Amino acid sequence: MESDKTLSPEDYKRLLSIDWNLWTEDELSQFLVWDFLNAFSKMGLAKDIVKTAEAESGIFLKKYKKYIFIFKIIDKLFQKTFSILGWKKTLKKIYFQNISLKFTPLIRAAQKYYSIGIIVQGKKDRLFAIKNFINYIGTTDLNQCVHDYLANKDTKNLYNLVEKAEDRLKVAKPDFIIFGLDVLPIERAIILAARKMSIPTIVIQDGVYDSNFPLFECNVADYILFWGEHFKDLWISRNKKRPENSYVLGYPYLINKNYELKTNDSHLVCYLGQDFERYNRDNLIPKLETIKAIYEICKNLGLKFIYRPHPGDDRAYLSKNLLDVQFTREDEKIEESLNRADIFISLNSTALIEAAMRSKIALQLMDFPIKSDNLEELGVCNKSFKTIEELENYLGKIAGASDMNRFKLRYNNDYIETRYEPGRRFLEIMKEIEKNK
Repeated sequence: MESDKTLSPEDYKRLLSIDWNLWTEDELSQFLVWDFLNAFSKMGLAKDIVKTAEAESGIFLKKYKKYIFIFKIIDKLFQKTFSILGWKKTLKKIYFQNISLKFTPLIRAAQKYYSIGIIVQGKKDRLFAIKNFINYIGTTDLNQCVHDYLANKDTKNLYNLVEKAEDRLKVAKPDFIIFGLDVLPIERAIILAARKMSIPTIVIQDGVYDSNFPLFECNVADYILFWGEHFKDLWISRNKKRPENSYVLGYPYLINKNYELKTNDSHLVCYLGQDFERYNRDNLIPKLETIKAIYEICKNLGLKFIYRPHPGDDRAYLSKNLLDVQFTREDEKIEESLNRADIFISLNSTALIEAAMRSKIALQLMDFPIKSDNLEELGVCNKSFKTIEELENYLGKIAGASDMNRFKLRYNNDYIETRYEPGRRFLEIMKEIEKNK
């Protein structure tokens, strides 16, 4: 089945109230695959999202097959060791999926009161689990079911996907599962299996969501932990989630909010790349033109400039077409970039908002052919601009300023809450969920 529709909130409620084995083939394929692909396509970011998804799943599997035998040996040895030395049997088990590396403060806090497990996909999360002696189950091979479905549209592959997810959960026996996403086929298959087994599922907001686009994430887990009241209100107003199943966690990373800009410094400007051309090559030329224009502006104003590519960027191609532009190192973590630059520019990157949280100057350039919320109006960036010329004028004011305090932002914590300590707040919410369960 191939469909161009998306599920309504009522469809979600109806389907999730019954065992997935009772769904039709069309319902299962719509829920696991087409709902996300069609919503993504309607955002205007992709020309042929199905071909792109199939190609990317193929690339992922090709990489995985290089390590499959090593993974099997490592997994077997680790599981044997962990079965002898591992679980604290008196504690409830929380399994984290797709957030083990990003939300470490939450895992560290949870380890004091729960037995922790991780649902791993590849090398990085496996290494994190092994290094920290945390039990894990692998789901990398489940990508084959998704790839085969995209290639031949045979729904048997999707039934196979959910059945395999059930088998993994029967072995792991989690009391709760925490997700970083609940939109992709493997996550949704795990959630279906968990519902059948009465295991509560919780999804943590993974990035900034724009009100101009479909809210296709955070729709299927039992509970949602939002970054701020703004996003919680957005989901509730669109009938995506009940208030009693929604919590404000706040920003799940620890950040330094007290950066001081020095006057008369040659400030470093960092343009944060976004990979819109990955799904639609028409977006590549505007991107190159924007980077070149900002580089020239900074050079003329005596400001230093660096470009931070998105992980999905084709660095080799961009480097070839931006010969004079300095790039961040390929292994440079976002934390390092946020620490060393003073001024950040992007359309709507989450990193731009984090720069504002850190008291850096965050500037939104909205000259790209993609809709975006105005972050200045939302109180989470210093200034938003529709044109390069407006940006140039403002950078000129910064470069010539005798007092940098005039650029201080009064940050809006209703958008993303930064006043909570992430681990402590997470444990408070888990206690509430346990009480309600």
